[in-house]
Amino acid sequence: MIKIRAVTEMCGDDKGFVAILNPANAESSLKIARNKLEKIIIDTRIFTRGIYKGKLVSLYKNGKITIKEVENKEIATKLFYELVEEK
Repeated sequence: MIKIRAVTEMCGDDKGFVAILNPANAESSLKIARNKLEKIIIDTRIFTRGIYKGKLVSLYKNGKITIKEVENKEIATKLFYELVEEK
């Protein structure tokens, strides 16, 4: 099953990308991604922010994941899939 529906560049001054998860399995994908974070910085009811491979990652309960400070869409997409895939 497809876990990520789309990857787009973030708007504004922040350089980063957003992954929109497939609603059918967004909750389980977010749990998998949360467990892979190397360090959790903030954990609220709305989102969790942490570090993954030196990048700032935010996991949103509405089924979105953001990664900041990524050079291009190809690298961001690879990181998003690493986060949500079970191993």
